[in-house]
Order: sequence, then C-alpha cells, then structure tokens
Amino acid sequence: MNMGMFDRNDEEVFGQEKIISCLPYILPLMDGDKFGRYIYMRFPPLHVLEQIFLGPLVRIDQAVPFFGFGLFLVLALGGRNPELSRSIRFNVQQAILIDIALIFPELIGSAMSKSTPMYLVEPCTNFVFYAYAAACGYSIFSNLTGKTPKGIPIISEAAERAVGPF
Repeated sequence: MNMGMFDRNDEEVFGQEKIISCLPYILPLMDGDKFGRYIYMRFPPLHVLEQIFLGPLVRIDQAVPFFGFGLFLVLALGGRNPELSRSIRFNVQQAILIDIALIFPELIGSAMSKSTPMYLVEPCTNFVFYAYAAACGYSIFSNLTGKTPKGIPIISEAAERAVGPF
C-alpha cells in the first residue's frame, strides 16, 4: 500500500460534502472576476451568467470594506479545523492558494503603465481569466462528481502538503 503524499488515487467525496467542498471557491471566483472584463465584452451571454451567479457577491465585495479579506481570513483560519473532513480542508487550502496566485497578475497589471498597448493587455488579462476559471471550474466539477480535485499543478501539491495526511 503506497501512502505517498502525491499518490494519485482520488479520494471520494460523499453527500453534502460535495457542495460544502465547492463553497471555498467563491473567494477566487470573486477576486478573479475582474480579469474577465474583455471576455464579457466580447461574449455578452457570458456576462449575463456572470451577473446572475457572481454579480451579487462581487457587489457585496465592493460595497463592504474588507469583505474579501474577511472571507480569506475565515477560510484561512477556519479551514485548519481538524473537525472538518480532509476533503473540505483540502479544498479550502486549494481555493486560498488559487486566490493567492491571483495576486501576481494584479501586481504586474498595476505596475504596467496606462500607455501599455491593448494588444498586450487584453490577451494577458484573458489568459489569467481562463487559467483561474479553469482551475475553479475543474475543482467544482470534481467535487460535484465525488472526486477530490488534485490535478492543478503546483497548487494541488501545495494544498496537499498544507492539509497533511490526515
């Protein structure tokens, strides 16, 4: 029996844990939503879906000071609770790491001058949106189908190490 840290046998997620394991991904979905602005302009139906599903949360995040930071702290501190199942703790850590990964494109974007040509800004912004949306989408889909989402390079491995074997 191989009990290695990076063993690829997917743990099963059961019952209401399937839904609970998806909830932490609200944080990176809210924080990364702004990277979809060019995609939403080009595909209005996607913008309508974004407004229905994420719009209320994004508006709360914009209206309530430090809402996103508070949610981050709740996940970071509450996600280490040993009474939670390992799957939920793993998903909390993975969502936090996806959210942290979004800091780097934000820093680069804020360092770029306003005179940076749109033919550079738009594809870079779209790439970040596709990458974070794919990571969150994969994680949510895996949880809903009963599998722990361990397939995101670097991030899943770091979440696995943060949660530990138990």
